[in-house]
Amino acid sequence: MSQENIYVAETEIEVLRKSFNDVIVALAAQFDTKLDQLDKTMEAYEKQLAVLATGFAEQAVFIEALIAQIQFSSVDERKSFHDNVSEARKKMFEIMKEGVNGTVADDNPRLAAAIEDVVDSKSADATAQ
Repeated sequence: MSQENIYVAETEIEVLRKSFNDVIVALAAQFDTKLDQLDKTMEAYEKQLAVLATGFAEQAVFIEALIAQIQFSSVDERKSFHDNVSEARKKMFEIMKEGVNGTVADDNPRLAAAIEDVVDSKSADATAQ
C-alpha cells in the first residue's frame, strides 16, 4: 500500500468521524430541546394543579360555611338557595365553555378539549336535575 493511499484512507476516516460526530451532536441538541419542552410542559401542569388544589381548598371553606348557614334556614330559604346554586352552575358552565376556546386553547388545545368535554357532561347533568 502506498503512502498516498494511506493518506487518502486516513482523510476519509477523519471525514467519516467528523460526520458521525456532527450527527451525534445534532441528535443530542434535538434531545435537549425536547427535554426543555417537556420540562416547560410539566411546569405548566404543576402550576395548573397548584391552582386547582388552592381552588378546592377555598371551595371547602365556602361549602363548610354554606352548610352551617343552610342548617339554620327555613324551607323557603333552602329552596331559594338551591335554585340560585343551580342557576349559577348553569351560567358557570356556559362561561367556561365559551372561555375555554379562547383562553386555554391557545396554550394547550388538548386541555381545552378535555375541559370542554367535562363541561358538556356536567352541563347535561345540571340540565337533567
